[in-house]
Amino acid sequence: MHKKVLFGFDYTDNEFVKIILYLFVGGTAAMVEWGLFYLFTAAAGINYLVATAGAYFLSTLYHYFLGNVLVFTSGARYGKAKELSLVFLVSGMGLLFNLILMYIFVGIFGLNGLVSKIAATCIVVVWNYLARKKWIF
Repeated sequence: MHKKVLFGFDYTDNEFVKIILYLFVGGTAAMVEWGLFYLFTAAAGINYLVATAGAYFLSTLYHYFLGNVLVFTSGARYGKAKELSLVFLVSGMGLLFNLILMYIFVGIFGLNGLVSKIAATCIVVVWNYLARKKWIF
């Protein structure tokens, strides 16, 4: 197993530290996603569902790479190609959940797009963490 060390502290087997770092990675990825969603919808005038998909995809790439550096051990269970495929399969399900929630919040209830995006992200993050932990890393 590849050691995880931060500021000289080995946290390879420390699940508490990994959860805190996952929240940091996820939090910054969420801010990237929300910022991109805002830029796509408010600045570029892109449809909220298309903006959701684009922002989610780009923030997933960010999350994958930073998550491998700080939280998960890439290649621990699978080769890199299979691992990345599984990440995007899990993320694809997360995107589907995201789109459904956005349609419900914005399309049906008429809520603000960015507020809806934040709420959808908070719900989907639970799926993403549990699925990555159980099936990928």
